[in-house]
Amino acid sequence: MRLQSAIFVLEDTLPGHADAGKVLSILKMEGVWMYAVTDLPRDEAEARLRALGLAEHFRGVLTAREALCPANDARMFEKAMRRLRSTLRDTVVFVGRLDALRAAKAAGFRTAAVAGRASAGEWAAMRAEAEEVVESFSDFLA
Repeated sequence: MRLQSAIFVLEDTLPGHADAGKVLSILKMEGVWMYAVTDLPRDEAEARLRALGLAEHFRGVLTAREALCPANDARMFEKAMRRLRSTLRDTVVFVGRLDALRAAKAAGFRTAAVAGRASAGEWAAMRAEAEEVVESFSDFLA
């Protein structure tokens, strides 16, 4: 399956992963368009991406306030996908919480569970349910 676009729940998938920048650079070079979704206010989300050194990798940020739904909601993922001009088949949603993973799967998205934010029990369920498991981003491309 071709990966055309990727959606990342900002606060649950990128902080704490020092190797994320390298992988996002490679994805961008391969023509993958990326969008961040967040419950944070826009200025805080953009500042966080800059602080992580990842802002230039994303085509945009969609906030819960703008989308009128939480970042872990299928409607948020669908709105981001439309902004990326992509399809369900070509989009992977990177999540760090079980509720977001289940919402994305129920909407028909391909999913990648990212380690770090979930409790041990939640992580075990995420590993079992996700199509991709990302313990560290450098492993994602292996």
